[in-house]
Amino acid sequence: LQLAAVHLVDSHYCTDPGKFISVLCTSLSTMLHVELPHVNVLSKMDLMEQYGKLAFNLDYYTEVLDLSYLVEHLASDPFFRNYRRLNEKLVEVIEDYSLVSFVPLNVQDKESMHQVLRAVDKANGYSFGEQEQRSLAALMSAAVGADFHFTSTLAVQEKYVQSQDKAVEEEVMDL
Repeated sequence: LQLAAVHLVDSHYCTDPGKFISVLCTSLSTMLHVELPHVNVLSKMDLMEQYGKLAFNLDYYTEVLDLSYLVEHLASDPFFRNYRRLNEKLVEVIEDYSLVSFVPLNVQDKESMHQVLRAVDKANGYSFGEQEQRSLAALMSAAVGADFHFTSTLAVQEKYVQSQDKAVEEEVMDL
């Protein structure tokens, strides 16, 4: 019997770059200290935009790949401009470990719940059962540890994030 840790994070933190960096640091610290297979979940996806617009597409927040854009966006705020080097160093630590990613969740969406359940099952070491689809993509994602779920993240974004003509970053540049 193997256990997995599940870390729930409110998705509205994605709308505030400073808070999102804090969430990333907390998630990474928890992952390193708990020493269990870990699944980070962005919860309350249906309520996220009540707190503001996203500066980037949702996959930017779920995959956590290149955070330099987030630091640049944060530097546009006069308060955080003074803490640019600190934010760069925090982001550097997060990127160096390259462990943090998120699975989006809305408890009222069945497919979203299934996606989280699959991530937790995989973290527990359960990859294939009688009901699972046995395909090359599923086999490779289990073997390599990479999930091919860009389309599911895009579907979540289309469902819960209002489409916008310009990203927040572009609007700031226009000012």
